Amino acid sequence: MKKDQYFNLEVNFLSNDNIVRMMMELDAAQSLGIYMMLLTHLRKADNYEASCCPLCMGAFARMYDLDADVLQRVLREFDLFVLDEERQMFRSPYLDRVMAKLEERRMINVANGKKGGRPKRMGSTPETPMDKGEKPNQNQKSREEESKEEKSKGNISVVNNNSSNIKKTSRVSRLTDEGNHCPLQPVLPWEKLVDQLSTFQSYMELAGQHSGLGKLFVDHQKLILEIFKKHIRLYDKGAGLLFPEDVKRYFSNYIAAGSVTCRTLRETLLKELENTVDKGVNRFESVVDGQRTYLGHLIPADAPPRPDASAVWDDVKKRWAH
Repeated sequence: MKKDQYFNLEVNFLSNDNIVRMMMELDAAQSLGIYMMLLTHLRKADNYEASCCPLCMGAFARMYDLDADVLQRVLREFDLFVLDEERQMFRSPYLDRVMAKLEERRMINVANGKKGGRPKRMGSTPETPMDKGEKPNQNQKSREEESKEEKSKGNISVVNNNSSNIKKTSRVSRLTDEGNHCPLQPVLPWEKLVDQLSTFQSYMELAGQHSGLGKLFVDHQKLILEIFKKHIRLYDKGAGLLFPEDVKRYFSNYIAAGSVTCRTLRETLLKELENTVDKGVNRFESVVDGQRTYLGHLIPADAPPRPDASAVWDDVKKRWAH
């Protein structure tokens, strides 16, 4: 497919965990742009493979005015490319996959084209006196009329059968996926998709590391997700959140360190925590998800206020001790 210089960009392209990690650790626009440049570079190369030697990568960076260090990080750190250090070549698993589909489709089209499309010869019908320019006799007239009636009846029955088939097909198409012929998965409300974020432990840990919120993120994930929901409602973004990947991508941008939304989140979070803290609880305690704590330990709801920073709760004697 050398003459067709293109490749497919899948709609869930940005949902790849490695791409999300790259965009969170590096400048999102810059790193994604470099990644796309490398894909187009490979697309034009023979066998979708190109050299990654320092000289070639340096020339590539100068050609497109790129940061050479960022280029090397995109190439090597996020498992987006397969490198053959011995041959100093690299290739993209993503590009190999989408191009394999295109090549297969092209081969099918070529095979179909070779079969040609000569129209089938219509079956010959016996000539009638009308065809010869002669007048038909009475018997021939009656036979022609009967033949016309039979054809008209047959046409009516065919139309009825087709209409029933159309109705059946329409019902099936609503219940099945046309591509895979399997039941379609229900689309969950975006609120439930946001709630499910807490079940993706590795993703949430990575998101917390890049949020700059530190212990606030670790201790108040549930409250942060509730504030995130309010943000989605405020800006009416729920319609575009159909899959977990959509929510992950939006949440990653929402809590990106240094972003306006992350600063707003921090301010809102601190205000929410102030409002939930009981005024009778002193500065030697914390409230995590509505529960009193100190140094990571839970405090019984009926316990008196912690008297000082060195006090430790005694579960046996049910009192503060030193």
